[in-house]
Amino acid sequence: MNDKQVINQEQNNKLLNPLFHLTPDVDIYETAVDLVVIADLPGVAESALQLEVSRGVLTLEGEIQSTDSKQPVGYYRQFKLSDRIDADAGSAELKDGVLTLRLPKVEAVKPKKIVVKTLH
Repeated sequence: MNDKQVINQEQNNKLLNPLFHLTPDVDIYETAVDLVVIADLPGVAESALQLEVSRGVLTLEGEIQSTDSKQPVGYYRQFKLSDRIDADAGSAELKDGVLTLRLPKVEAVKPKKIVVKTLH
């Protein structure tokens, strides 16, 4: 099976057995230097967690590794981010089912003072 066939098979599996999404509880707060997102994602392994920022929208998605459910279950939530957030410099940590995501703010362009010199 080539790469394209594997991707098509994965897409077909998702269509045949869709993921049931739960909305995770999330706390968001802002500090002087960053935006902090704390999400409760019990049962999600690091390998099953996807964080993506596209067109200013943060997407959290994670699948719960459960064997007792016939239908796959996961978490899904999206947030619109401010232009003042530098998503490329973000960091994330998943510990005991709690995701802590830190997204630093972009440094504001500081006004420059122009010194005027008089010539004689």
